Formats: sequence, C-alpha cells, structure tokens
Amino acid sequence: MKELCLSSVADTAIVTGGSGAIGSRLVRRLLGEGLKSVIVVDDLSSGHAWLLPRDERVRLVVADVCDFQQLDIGCQEPLVFHLAAFFANQNSVDHPLEDLHTNAQGTLATLIWARDHKASRVVYASAGCSIAGHGIDAPIREDMPVSLHLDTPYQITKALGEFYCNYFNEQVSTVRARFFNSYGPAEVPGFYRNVIPNFIRRALHGQPLTITGTGEETRDFIYVDDLVDGLVRAAVTPEVHGEAFNLGTGIQTRIVDLARMITKACNSKSSIEFAPRRSWDRSVHRQADIEKATRALGLRAAVKLNEGIERTVQWFLENRERIEDLEVAEATA
Repeated sequence: MKELCLSSVADTAIVTGGSGAIGSRLVRRLLGEGLKSVIVVDDLSSGHAWLLPRDERVRLVVADVCDFQQLDIGCQEPLVFHLAAFFANQNSVDHPLEDLHTNAQGTLATLIWARDHKASRVVYASAGCSIAGHGIDAPIREDMPVSLHLDTPYQITKALGEFYCNYFNEQVSTVRARFFNSYGPAEVPGFYRNVIPNFIRRALHGQPLTITGTGEETRDFIYVDDLVDGLVRAAVTPEVHGEAFNLGTGIQTRIVDLARMITKACNSKSSIEFAPRRSWDRSVHRQADIEKATRALGLRAAVKLNEGIERTVQWFLENRERIEDLEVAEATA
C-alpha cells in the first residue's frame, strides 16, 4: 500500500458537495489525516449539514458551486475535491437544464477558481458511466474511447467535466476519478437516490423491494470509505497528474442478489417484485477494470459487499428519526 501524506500536499482542502454521502465521509477522512482546515461548498439541495462532523476545522459555505468566483473562500493553494453534482441519471432525464447548470457550469467554475488560486490539485468526481455507451459486457477500462451514444444527460455532463479537466491540465493539476456504484453510511433514500438506500428503507418497513428489470442486471458496488480512500490517493500521488481512474471493486453483483442480501441484513420479510426497466437504462452490466487504480494508486476495496450492507443498515437504524423526517419532507414537497 502506498503511504499517504496529505499535509505534504496542502494545509487546506475544499470539498464541493461536501454535505453529501460521499463528501461528508471524505471530510471526516481529511480531518483524520490532520488537515488544518476543510471548507465545504454546498447548496444543500441534496446534501445535509447534519452529515458533517462537528469540528472547528470545518467551515460550511452554503452556495451554488456555479458562483464559486463570487465566494469569499479565503485561501490559496488548497487541495480541491470537486464532488458537487446534479445527481443522477433519472434526475437528469427529468431536469436536463438543471443538470447542465450544475455538472457543466459548476465544474468549469470550480476549475477556473482552482487555477486562479493556485490549487495544488483538483480531484474531479466523474462517473463510471461517463465514457462508456450501452451494450458493454466487458469490464470498463479507463482507456476506452468516449462513446457518442450515452444514455442520459448526467452521463453527457460528467464526460463534459472530464473534457474541461483535460483542457485545464496545463494550468492546474487534475485527476479524474470515475465512480462506480458507491454505497454506505450517510446516503439517504429518496426518489432520485440510489438503489441500496431505497431497498434498505423499504426492507426496514416491510415493503416490497422493486427491481426495474429482470434482476439479472449487474453493477459494481464500492463501499464509500473505500472510494474515499481512492480519492485521497488520487490527491497525493504526484505522478498521476492528468490521469483518469476507475474507483470500483472489479466485482459484479446481480441486483436480485443485492435485494436478498439487504432483506437478510434487515431481518425483513419483504418480497421482491419486478417492474419494466427504465427507458434510458440500457446498460445490463457495469463492471470496473481496476488494474490501473490498483497499480498506480494502491487502491484496495477492503470492505466486502455483505459487510458494507450490514454497516449501512446499522447507520440507518442509528439515524432512523432523521431519515424518516427527510421522507416526510420529500412526500410533502
């Protein structure tokens, strides 16, 4: 495993989207690595301030990331993790203009600010689906050509963010981290949220778990803290300037097996039901090729899926009241 030394890179880190599931776990990791200051830029449209640790070194700036140039951040030469995004595929299909605003303009604004303030590096949160079109059964490699046959605005704007990173590479160091299916504590359920928190919520309520498709579809699920470790490694490894890395496990899991795993972890009697696949969802299998990330970053997916599910269910139970309040707020919005 490669040794990590964040303090040799920067005293301060900026995390856009830092109040989200991945961002808040990243903030905790950065504090644990001894950074003097972590500045979170988040408009709280999908993140939650209560996910952030109570630490005097954390400062939350509530703002649209597109307004980065007008913000009084007050630091030079920080490390920047750009996680702010309009999440995710279905949301972008329903609201493509909002997706373009946050994912494209927000990324461009972040890169301009980082260049002007001499950021030590920008680690950009891309997506495993950002370059690969549908119909790919083999593991997705970083060197695959960008497809012109992407399925959602979210995929398009995540790919656009990668183009912007490449454009700015001579002006500020960037690394592109392509997330596969992250899950874990701090991810709340909701209409536009991921399958695992929604399955857990339904299992805890004894409701049916609905799979959109046959259940034979597979995805590559990576525990949030393993993904965060990949982000930190991308930030501190000097020789990976300008590179892209898949952050996944390299393991495919059938969605029907995932559903069964969750009902077991929740001690639930929920049934499993099936519904037609969503019109845009034409990728039956998604799997990361992680050879490059393992070799260059020392990436290691340490948490097995069943263990990660159990940890996530425990987090749900510990935060059940807050999560139920969010469900009520979404239902009445």
